Amino acid sequence: MGGDRGVTPATASARARPRVLLLCSPCMGHLIPFSELARCLVADHGLAATLLFASARSTPSEQYLVVAASVPAEGVDLVALPVPTPADALPADASVRDRATHAVAASVPRVRDIARSLAATAPLVAFVVDMIGAPAHGVAKELGVPFYTFFTSPWMLLSLETYAGFLVMAKDAARADGILVNTFRELEPAVGDGADGVKLPPVHAVGPLVWTRPVSKDRDHHCLSWLDQQPRGSVVYVSFGSGGTLTWQQTAELALGLELSQHRFIWAIKRPDQDTANGAFFGTSHHGGEEDAMEFLPEGFIARTRGLGLVLHSWAPQTAILGHVSVGCFVTHCGWNSTLESVSNGVPMVAWPLYAEQKMNAAMMEAQAKVAIRINVENDRFITKKEIESVLRRVMKGEEADRLRRQIGELKDKAVYALSKGGYSTSALAQFCFG
Repeated sequence: MGGDRGVTPATASARARPRVLLLCSPCMGHLIPFSELARCLVADHGLAATLLFASARSTPSEQYLVVAASVPAEGVDLVALPVPTPADALPADASVRDRATHAVAASVPRVRDIARSLAATAPLVAFVVDMIGAPAHGVAKELGVPFYTFFTSPWMLLSLETYAGFLVMAKDAARADGILVNTFRELEPAVGDGADGVKLPPVHAVGPLVWTRPVSKDRDHHCLSWLDQQPRGSVVYVSFGSGGTLTWQQTAELALGLELSQHRFIWAIKRPDQDTANGAFFGTSHHGGEEDAMEFLPEGFIARTRGLGLVLHSWAPQTAILGHVSVGCFVTHCGWNSTLESVSNGVPMVAWPLYAEQKMNAAMMEAQAKVAIRINVENDRFITKKEIESVLRRVMKGEEADRLRRQIGELKDKAVYALSKGGYSTSALAQFCFG
C-alpha cells in the first residue's frame, strides 16, 4: 500500500496463488470498483491480486488515503505508482482526461517491471486495465497474459457514445481479450450489444461492484450516531461524489433549498469551483478549520439548521450513510459508483448530473429504472431553492415517493441476486477467471 516501494504479496500462501494484475487510472471514482473487483477475485475465486494505482498528483488526496487503508487484505496488494515526471510534461490547463491518460501512459515502464517480477514468482492469469489503459497492452502481450478492460461506467456509455474521446476508448477496448463491465443485466439488459459499429470482444457484466466494507473512519464517524437518532427514512443525503463541484452561487442556493425543505439532511460538501463541475476529480485535500471551510455558505445557515442537518466538509462514509435506515433519499450527481451504491442500498435518488456521462446515467435512472427524479440542468441553468425544495418534497413524501421506494427496493433485490452464488454477475466473473 502507499508508495511504489516494490511489490511483496501479503503472505507465502498468496505468493503461490495464480495472480491477476490490475492497473487503475488516477480517478477516485475508478479506484473503488477496482478495489472491489480485486477483493472478489481473491475472496470468491481463490486468486491473488496486485492493484496498481497510476497517480496524477504528488500529495495523496484524503479520499485515496481512506480507500487505500482499507484495500490490503489476504492476497490483495495495492501499489501507488510514482507521479509522472517532469512536472511540466503537460500544460497547466490540461484536461482531466489528458492528465489521467498521461499518468497511465507514463507508468507503463514501471508496470512492465512489476509484471515481470510477479510473473517470476507465480503464474499471471490476467492483466486488467482501466478504460484508458490501452498503452499497457504491450506488457500483457510480452508476457503472453490475457488482456482485459474493466469499464467502470455503465455499458450504455460504451455502446452509444460516438464523440472522439469515447470512440477512441471503444476502439482501444476492441483490442482486449474481453471486457468486464460494472453493471448487471437487470439494470442494463442490452449489455454486450454492439458499440456503434465497433466490433468488441466478449463482454462480462460483473457488477454491481460497490464498496461494501466499513473502513476504520466509518465506524467512528459522528454522523452515524446522529443518524441513529433520526426517524426511519427521514434524512436526505447530499453528495456530488469525489470529483463534483458547484459554483459558489449554486452551493449557497442548495443550502437555502435544504433549509426551506425542512427535511433532515447530511451534506458532504466540497469547496465551490467557479470554473469547472469536476474541480475535485483527482480527490481533494482539506485545508484550514471548519469555519474557513464553510465561508461560502449563506450567513447563519449552520446555526439555523443545527439539529436539522449535518454538513460534512471532509471524508463522508457514504456506504454506511446510504445503508442506514434513517436515509430516505440521495441527492447525487449520478456518477456510476454513487448510482450503483444507491441502487444496492435501495435509496431513491434526486439526480443532479454535473459532467461526463452523468446526464445519461440520470436519464437511465429516471426513465428506464424509474428510481430517480431528475433536476433540469440543461444549459448549465441555475437551480433555485424553490426547485430544490419541491423535488425533495416529491421524493420524500406522497404517492410518488412510495412508488420510487417500491421500484428501487425491487431493483435492489435483483442486484443482490446478481452477486449471489448462482447470480449472473458471479458466474460471469468465474468465467473470466477460469475460462
